[in-house]
Formats: sequence, structure tokens, C-alpha cells
Amino acid sequence: MNTTITALILLLLTQNNSGTEFKILAEGIEYSKVELKNYSDYTGELHLIRINPQIIKPRVLISKEQNIKPMTAKDWCNKFNLNIAVNLGMYHKDFSSHVGYLKNGEYINNPKFNEYKSALLINPSEKHMPYATIIDLDNPDEKIMIKKYNTVVQNLRLIKGNGINVWKKTGQSWPDAGIGTDKKGNLIIFFTSTPVLVYELNEILLKLPLGIIKAFHTDGGPPASLSVHIRDFHLDLSGNLISKEQEPIPNILGFGTRD
Repeated sequence: MNTTITALILLLLTQNNSGTEFKILAEGIEYSKVELKNYSDYTGELHLIRINPQIIKPRVLISKEQNIKPMTAKDWCNKFNLNIAVNLGMYHKDFSSHVGYLKNGEYINNPKFNEYKSALLINPSEKHMPYATIIDLDNPDEKIMIKKYNTVVQNLRLIKGNGINVWKKTGQSWPDAGIGTDKKGNLIIFFTSTPVLVYELNEILLKLPLGIIKAFHTDGGPPASLSVHIRDFHLDLSGNLISKEQEPIPNILGFGTRD
């Protein structure tokens, strides 16, 4: 057999075995499912959605701003004709206020910044800027970008700078939902129903050939949710290990419009 063809076959087999080959769901949206055992001592799956925010613009939807009750991620998709819905972030006991600063255009859900050091910025005032990006709030050069974006979502940081895990090897394990950004400016939603230590989840994300440089946590345990509905691809995931059913959540990050 031709050595070039043999090398190509081996390369393809390596990509398939890695579990990180992405399937195109629509222009600007790709999906991959990774077996955790290939990168850790955990079993279960890690779901990855890679989105180009210049093509598929994210939407922040807040139940209090919309004057509606919290819904499951699947119901958020159905009501607002979305392809994707994931937790926007953790919320207070009032079941509506975001934990951390949250501004969506003129609407301010929470006016106070807390100690969390990550923020998602959406919808810039200047056209040359990325439509959506993640910044480190303890980096002064990045923090000043807040003034140039209409939507700001503060969240609990997982990975900072150019791919640095900021967590320690201790703590509680839980199912997890989060969002990161890669070197090309794509947003990457990640979700696992498997209880994992945050440090080890970060290490898995950094081991994968994703090019993730920053990431934050959006929720864990039973409220953690991800729904994807694109053409014939349907996925409704929950961090509820008992019922497996999604719980109502007050605020989401949504993408796309149903075909």
C-alpha cells in the first residue's frame, strides 16, 4: 500500500479514536462527544458544542426581563425558537437574580460585581470587535472592554489567560455546564452529567485538542442543563442524577433560529 495513503488512514483513525472529531450541525455550529475515560479516570461523556459567534450570535434571555417564569432549557428553545440553550450562570435564592454582575442592553439584572473573575461580553458598540468574547476581570487591559459591550455576564472562572487551570485538586464533584473560548474566537459549550472535580474537568478540557484559552462555570448539579435542537439532531441533557429530567432555570444563553 502507498505509504502516503497508509499515513492518512492512520491519521484518520487517530482522530476518530480521540473522540474530538466535530460534526457540523449547521453553519457555525459543530458538535462532539468525548468519552471521559480516554482522558481521565472518569466514565461517562463530555458534550462539546463549538460555535462561531460571528455567524451564530448568542442571545442572553432572562426570565425577569421577559416577565416569564423559569423554564427548562428545552422549553426555552421551544418558546424562543432557539437551536441551543444552556445555563447563563448560577442564580440567587429568589430564582431570578444572577450570581454576579449581569447587564443585558439597558436591562440590569444584578448591578454588583462579586469576586468572580470571568465575564462574557456580547454585542460590541464598535463593529471591528468580536461579537462575543470572554475576558479575565483581573486583567486591567481586558476589563476596560466592558464599557464597549452592551451585554456583560460575570461568572465563576475555570480557566484563565492562555489556558491556565485556576482550580486546586480539592472540592466537591458534580455534573457541570460551562462555556469557554478558543484561540480562534469560537465559543465552546461543555457539559457532562458525570460528577467531576472542577480541577479535573479543567484538565480534561486543556488536554483535548480544542485550543481553549479561557472558560467559566455556568452551573452544576441538578440545574445544569443543555438542549440542542438542529434539524434531525436533538439533545436534552440534565445534571439531575436522580430523575434525569431538566429543571426549570431562570436565565439562559441561547443560539440560533430553528430551521
